[in-house]
Amino acid sequence: MFSTTSIAVLIPCYNEAQTIAEVVRDFSLALPQAKIYVYDLTFARVQ
Repeated sequence: MFSTTSIAVLIPCYNEAQTIAEVVRDFSLALPQAKIYVYDLTFARVQ
């Protein structure tokens, strides 16, 4: 039986080019063991 825990941080973003680096850095500092995924929602909102 495995007893390891994995943490993933999912960050949706839309027009966040100026702030996303800071957000990712803050999560990395708070949760250094986490895998961080950033999803660009720009294409999801185009109709």
